Amino acid sequence: MKMFHRFKLLFVALIIAAAGLIPAAANGNGAKQNIEKIIAYNLQSTSAESVQEWIDGGLTRDAGAGSEWYVIALSKHGSYDFSAYTAALNGYLSENEIGSASSRLKYALAFIAAGDNNNPYIGEALGNSIGEQGIMSLVFGLHLLNNGCKSNAYPVNGLLAELLSLQHADGGWSVTGEYGDVDVTAMTVQALAFHYSYNEQVEDSVDRALDFLSARQLESGGYSAYGVENPESSAQVIIALSSLDIDVCNDDRFIKNDRTVFDGINKFSLSDGSFCHKEGNASDSTATAQVFCASVAYESMKKGGLPFYVFDGKASVESTAAASTEAFLSEEASVNAALTGITVAEETTRFVENKQEAAEAATACETAQAATRAAATNETGGFSFALIIGCICIVSAMICAVLFVTGRRKYAVFVIAAAIAVGGFFAVISDNAEEHVGSVTVSISCGLIRNEDKSFIPENGVILEKTVAEIENDDTVYDVLSEVCRENGIILSSNMGYIEGINNIFETDFGEESGWMYFVNGEAPSVGCGSCKVKDGDCIEWHYTLETGRDLDIDFEK
Repeated sequence: MKMFHRFKLLFVALIIAAAGLIPAAANGNGAKQNIEKIIAYNLQSTSAESVQEWIDGGLTRDAGAGSEWYVIALSKHGSYDFSAYTAALNGYLSENEIGSASSRLKYALAFIAAGDNNNPYIGEALGNSIGEQGIMSLVFGLHLLNNGCKSNAYPVNGLLAELLSLQHADGGWSVTGEYGDVDVTAMTVQALAFHYSYNEQVEDSVDRALDFLSARQLESGGYSAYGVENPESSAQVIIALSSLDIDVCNDDRFIKNDRTVFDGINKFSLSDGSFCHKEGNASDSTATAQVFCASVAYESMKKGGLPFYVFDGKASVESTAAASTEAFLSEEASVNAALTGITVAEETTRFVENKQEAAEAATACETAQAATRAAATNETGGFSFALIIGCICIVSAMICAVLFVTGRRKYAVFVIAAAIAVGGFFAVISDNAEEHVGSVTVSISCGLIRNEDKSFIPENGVILEKTVAEIENDDTVYDVLSEVCRENGIILSSNMGYIEGINNIFETDFGEESGWMYFVNGEAPSVGCGSCKVKDGDCIEWHYTLETGRDLDIDFEK
């Protein structure tokens, strides 16, 4: 089947290039192209005719279950009405008990991005979620404070100090352990970025993190997590660097073997406009959304925009100034500030105003470019591969018929036209073909907490009965879990192969040692689920443990 897939890509590229519908080669980093392709892919997938219709339709239907990253990115990409989405998110949150502190903060951030700054849920999240679930709840909490929100429990300077204290000796951050993780480091830098120019300790810490991220970059230009190169890790790095006004395509620290981070991302691009998590695999919704966010972050930076997660520059001035208090400034910095006569708050205001002026100056140019692109590509939807090939086959047949009727029976032309038609036929029938190499069984259980009074915990403790899942070459336990959760409507929260939560049940929710563990054929593998490849006949079990597995009836000595 891979042969058909490669043929399909070659076939379409040759036909479209020959017809002059697209340039023979793309120039630049590809961020604009990624944005356009992903929008077209989602419009086609949701049968929407415009971005606004996509927001009011597909994104609103999925409010609370995956729309948030697109809403955040679209709020930086253009001017849209998110009222239908925020109403749906309010409904989702009123009907579901959200167990994860990080998720609650993410939803609050989505409300701010959508323009609903006074939503009561934001205040609730600020009061009960910051710092309640490790480093990610600190990161998302800082994003809220960067947007002018207030927290009695965590002033900005206190939150900054706690985040900096969690940095490892290698310059990175992680959820657990003593060594940095690319994704967590990049996401922490994203939150610290707005304070970089006004706080010496933040500057020193971020500079060490940049050295860490540069050292971890692969020769392909991309990044890996749990030993698997993927576009999501690269996307987080692009968002972090863009938030610091670092052009990832022109900074030598982030160019390896003449390849940029975008080069590392773009090799995961699929013909339908989406992106896959692992090279050669099918479309992945998380990978596609994260690439969209990264591409928007980069384009926003190029136009002088604010950091990706900062939505209101004026509201952010006060929080940034508060973070850079005398308690946080070094003595030398305090003296310099006194000598120059410019306060941190004034300098911050200047920063925000300059960024806003730059953004406004670029708006007219971007509007003209967007109009041109819309006219050229008809942004009402993406091309259907099957439709393109079908048209080509029809044209080929018509050419043959005309030649036959007019007596111009050049057999070479017949052969070429027939070859195109046959090739198109096989490309179409292989378009949806999957490279199945077998099947596994998967189950998800939280039996140890089945008596807890939570609406999202099943009475029998079984979230997913033993289910058969077909697998493809090089699939991992993570790939299988992602697919069965998607097919069965189970909410999955992961950080590049590390499972943080399933069905709104998260690590540390029921004790410091609580969390999710997986077993393959009764054994607990010694690698992350993103690195554990599966084979035909495997039995995969996911269990929620309260004591890092000691309370599960599993023979660990195997």
